[in-house]
Amino acid sequence: MKARESLIVCEHCDAVYSKPQQLPYKGVLIRCTRCGASIEREQRLRPQAMLALALAALMVFAIANFYPIVDVELYGVHNTATLWGAIIAGWNEDVGAIAVLAALTAFFFPLAELLAATYVLWPLARGKRPRGFGDAMRLLRFARDWSMTEVFMLSALVAYVKLNGIAGLTVTPDIGLWALAGLTFLITLVVSFDHPRLWDIAAECRE
Repeated sequence: MKARESLIVCEHCDAVYSKPQQLPYKGVLIRCTRCGASIEREQRLRPQAMLALALAALMVFAIANFYPIVDVELYGVHNTATLWGAIIAGWNEDVGAIAVLAALTAFFFPLAELLAATYVLWPLARGKRPRGFGDAMRLLRFARDWSMTEVFMLSALVAYVKLNGIAGLTVTPDIGLWALAGLTFLITLVVSFDHPRLWDIAAECRE
């Protein structure tokens, strides 16, 4: 009986290719010959290293959400602002749609992405296939498309620059903002994980 051939499908134009059994060197990038989009990259990181990055991102995520982002001083009066403080303030100021969007894209979707990545990678790092692997990978893909911590980080930097230009107002970055910068970097690494490679690793693992 002939073994089923491994295939790669381009997500942009649906072109189908035979998957090479072995790539010439680590980090090689496979591109679609029809549209030029990136299809697959040979993963440099092992599941154990991917898991370590996902766990580190979860810890930094907690710091970014529980510690103040900025310290605000207006004529000697100090106040601090956290991510959730800003979201709640937006809700109370009749911009509920923006507050909900910020909560989803800066908190819930990034959290779902990191939890899904951890759920998938924890068993894979031990040579086991997680239960509900397919559903977890679909959740990871969906959350990745809606996770926008880098947009929130850019918005916070723009607000920091503009607010510091107001007379009598001083805005100082706090630990939450530095944690948010680190989280943006770590989530970028998590997003760069080669998802097709994770499917290949899972196929080789035991249940």
